[in-house]
Amino acid sequence: MIDARTQQLGTILDIIAEELDIPDAVYAGIVARYNHLSDWIKMDSEQNYHADSEIYPQGSIRLGTIIRPVKKGDEYDIDLVYRRDLAKLSITKEDLKKQAGEQLGRYVDHLRRLGREVPELEPGRRCWTLNFKGQFHMDVLPAIPDDEASSHNLRDVEDGILITDRELREWHPSNPKGYANWFIEGQKVILLEQQHLMAKAANVQVEDIPVERVKTPLRRVVQALKRHRDLRYTGNPDHKPISIIITTLAAKAYESQSDFHEALDGVVRRMPDGIEERDGEYWVANPINPEENFADKWKDEPERVERFFEWLGQVQADIAKAQKQTGLHALAESLEPVFGSEIIAKSLERYGRQTDAAHRSGTLRMAGKTGTLGSIGKVVGNNTWYGEE
Repeated sequence: MIDARTQQLGTILDIIAEELDIPDAVYAGIVARYNHLSDWIKMDSEQNYHADSEIYPQGSIRLGTIIRPVKKGDEYDIDLVYRRDLAKLSITKEDLKKQAGEQLGRYVDHLRRLGREVPELEPGRRCWTLNFKGQFHMDVLPAIPDDEASSHNLRDVEDGILITDRELREWHPSNPKGYANWFIEGQKVILLEQQHLMAKAANVQVEDIPVERVKTPLRRVVQALKRHRDLRYTGNPDHKPISIIITTLAAKAYESQSDFHEALDGVVRRMPDGIEERDGEYWVANPINPEENFADKWKDEPERVERFFEWLGQVQADIAKAQKQTGLHALAESLEPVFGSEIIAKSLERYGRQTDAAHRSGTLRMAGKTGTLGSIGKVVGNNTWYGEE
């Protein structure tokens, strides 16, 4: 049976998770932007290159694990794939990137003619960035279909793509859609249950609730782990464990818990189990292409291994410390290094409002041994702090 202290921590963690998430209005604005870009690019590709194409999200925006930036004013990082239906031998890697840049330049001019907000177009080593200053930037990665995906993909071979390396010398297989499908499948039952509940609460059809906006325990766990990492490596972003390793290990460690607190506790303990050792090399296998090692840099840069296990050990210690705290003040202090003082302050303010509402409705209880407020213990009487009525 759950005790009052664990229940209070779970409630506060749920609130924290909501505070970490990208606001609905910001999310909707980003989706509208890349959908507009996708429609325009499709038209431009047909007119100028006589080829079909699509733009779709990848990474955290597709997985539903995007989080607010640590600092106010920092931008959201949105990753997009720009897939063109071209044969590998019909275009060079250099021309694929060059033509994408030319198209995006025409798109910026199109926005300018419409009188809409115009992003800055910036070249990267293998992608292009549309930078909406102070809001978000969209990294657009050119790609072509992978006609040999069946030889190295375990699933979703029709979604396999080829992207260039950073030097534009080689093609590399990838499958962001397949990875997202794998990530969803491990939490599908809970996801569908929550999606139906959200639709009922909003009085809309189930399909009107975007799958990536359903905040399952696993998604919240990944968001929490990324926030802890970002805070720990503030000022040293190149040293932090990469998101794809965190996400993959968390998804492998997740055991369909319906409670965020329980999922977080279990995932951080089991994450090391997802790290293999092949011929003396650490290996975090891509679940779509097992021959791809997400931890391939660990071999030549052993400090990455040290930083990852140091970070994971700190996560485990911080969660264990929070679980031992008695009293709201002590709990808040223990959670600040994990999520940041601003997030904790906002979350406790919301928790306070919820507690007041429960008090007024007569459903607030207090645990006898700890004095913890929640739904366990004796009913707290009417508030008479301000004198007799």
